[in-house]
Amino acid sequence: MYTLALLVLIGLVASSVTGFVVDNVPALERIPVLGKNLFLIASILIVWLTDVSILGSFGMGATDQWIDVVGSGIAVYSFAGITDAVVSYVQRRK
Repeated sequence: MYTLALLVLIGLVASSVTGFVVDNVPALERIPVLGKNLFLIASILIVWLTDVSILGSFGMGATDQWIDVVGSGIAVYSFAGITDAVVSYVQRRK
């Protein structure tokens, strides 16, 4: 239960950071590799900064730390649809 809440929370933070960066540095969006993958990169960086193991909490811990960080970032990235649904639900309830 807490792992899913953590996924949604990190997804919200990554979405906010991505929006902030794109608004203040629009040139990053024009770079082919960064423009399409900015949310994925933000997800991986936030997982690395917070030192959270999403995959480890599901029982899929990796032997190398970088694999766990990248895999957890990809898990946060894949939950972006759920994060968007939570944000729209909260906005409708206001």
